[in-house]
Amino acid sequence: MAVATLRRQTEPQYPAIKPGMMGMYIFLASEVMFFGSLFATYFYLYGSHIQWPPPPPASTPEFYVNWWPIPAINTVVLLSSGVTCHFAADSLTHGNRRQFFTLWIATIILGLGFEFGQLYEFIAAFGRGLTLTANSFASAFFIMTGFHGAHVLGGLVLLTIILYRATRGQFSQQHHVGVAAVTLYWHFVDVVWIFLFGILYLGVTLFR
Repeated sequence: MAVATLRRQTEPQYPAIKPGMMGMYIFLASEVMFFGSLFATYFYLYGSHIQWPPPPPASTPEFYVNWWPIPAINTVVLLSSGVTCHFAADSLTHGNRRQFFTLWIATIILGLGFEFGQLYEFIAAFGRGLTLTANSFASAFFIMTGFHGAHVLGGLVLLTIILYRATRGQFSQQHHVGVAAVTLYWHFVDVVWIFLFGILYLGVTLFR
């Protein structure tokens, strides 16, 4: 019995995934399938048209989106927020709460900047005649970027909740699952935007 007990004590311990992180992994798996279906629909539309994007109306020569300047700036802003979010979470795990708060607030500000930039881009697109029902490309563009913007907004809500809880001392070096889960989610929306930017902006602007 003593030998068995000693063996259990000396065997390496592999920490199990926390329930909060497991829940986030499962949620993100469903989000991968959701956005995957949107991308699949877009490529189906691409393959079913002789010319893609479809020709714009003659009255709106500036019909389509451009990758510069707002979308490119927005990309830098969102990816920068991913960097600040990552290092904020890392700061908390090392006990540097002051740096955590600074970087976490910077993440929220950058996320808000992305949302305002995307709103401006939508308004500018409407001004060029690019509306949700203009053609199949316009519908795909607004649905895909709109859903992504909604996910960024949801992430901002989560970031704000984490910030509020952190001010009440609910996270520490030993207990930071919520921070890690929200950071993982924020990285996910960053990665999705990279694909959206490459396909909807760079792909359309450079190859049409």
